[in-house]
Amino acid sequence: MNLKLGIVGWPLTKTYSPLIHKLLGEFLGINIEYQKVPIENLDRQKIQDINSKFDGYNITVPHKNKIIELIENTEGYLPDHHVKELGICNTIKLVDNNIYAFNTDIEGINKTLDSIYTKINNKNILILGSGGSSKTIEYLFKEHNTIQIASREPNLDSISYNEINDIAPKIDILINTTPIGMPPFEEESLNIPFDQFNNLEVFFNLGYNVKENFTSKFSEDVITIDGIKMLITQAVASFNIWADSEIKLEDVYHNITERLKNEN
Repeated sequence: MNLKLGIVGWPLTKTYSPLIHKLLGEFLGINIEYQKVPIENLDRQKIQDINSKFDGYNITVPHKNKIIELIENTEGYLPDHHVKELGICNTIKLVDNNIYAFNTDIEGINKTLDSIYTKINNKNILILGSGGSSKTIEYLFKEHNTIQIASREPNLDSISYNEINDIAPKIDILINTTPIGMPPFEEESLNIPFDQFNNLEVFFNLGYNVKENFTSKFSEDVITIDGIKMLITQAVASFNIWADSEIKLEDVYHNITERLKNEN
């Protein structure tokens, strides 16, 4: 089997996705071509061009919402139930003129936090950022928890970063979905009152290998997690969709993380 895959986003200065999918292909003995497709402004014509060239692709920042607007009225568009409810997509599979849309971030986030809690209930959760990943997290946990979102451009559904100081002592889980610390934002920092999170249990940064050492911001009692596990988990879920396979995370996780260490 040969699969031509890719990742669509901007700026895609650094992404581990090509290496991860190459390794997953090796695991199954499948020939994988996985390309970066950096596009700043996505439109219908660009999506049509991509769809004509690939068997499937991932969508990352900042296009996880935009992709749905561009394809939802297309003949052959077949979203899974998560994409229908959320309007957010990170994985496309193309078969016989059909466009299958999925959100594998849900599995990535779930499995990452499941390693900390058996179930997340009655927690006060603060999400930094209001993009696609933020909305996915809110969708996952809003039923049994109290969730607030902080944004640089607050609206009726979010607060400003300046208001975090008032709620920080009540927060149990802090999740950063912003690209701060990742290329090309390595020199920027999260301007929030870290010292006010007196009852924090977990800090989950969806970015990975960021320059800023978030661990040093909190006491030793706070569990800090970067986004590597989520990245690999959602990648395995995407790959299984494309290859019609059933790779188990535990069978490849160690090997992939070891190879990624050599990339730094």
